[in-house]
Amino acid sequence: MSKFNSGVLFNGIDLGFIGSMVDRVKQDPEKAKRTLKTSTVWLGGTRSETTIRDFKYIIDEPWGNEQGGAQPGEIVLAALGSCLVVGYSFDGALHGIPLKKIEIEIEGDSNGIAFMQIPTDIMPNLTTARIKVCLESDASKEVLEEMHKRVISISPVSSTLTNVVNLEFDLKIGT
Repeated sequence: MSKFNSGVLFNGIDLGFIGSMVDRVKQDPEKAKRTLKTSTVWLGGTRSETTIRDFKYIIDEPWGNEQGGAQPGEIVLAALGSCLVVGYSFDGALHGIPLKKIEIEIEGDSNGIAFMQIPTDIMPNLTTARIKVCLESDASKEVLEEMHKRVISISPVSSTLTNVVNLEFDLKIGT
């Protein structure tokens, strides 16, 4: 057990750890910053393998009948859903709101016409995401609605999808 773990869990989150983490960031806001890294390699066709730390994910586009992995847009939606689950469980632990269940279902609309390089004014992005959140708790409806407002306002992935992200590309040709 690390020096920050208390062993006291709330919604499956160690209260000692989050308390220590919040205190450290309050003392030094720079400690809230981090750099996330991934590596993606082409496997042929439209299939790729992405490595995130020690985890590997196969990602593909279902051209024809092949289903070699989740589509990139689905991974974006999965990242949003997962981020929201983290937010609800973390917020519940911080505010003493016991949760029995968190379920997120997301549908996203996109139009691939620009991706296919057919001249159009349509942007090749997700245009709408419909997010259904199901929370089960003994807390009141009002408490859960306030939690919901907090979580959607501080979700890093939600913020990334709704705000402009500065993309800095560096093209390397050859080995």
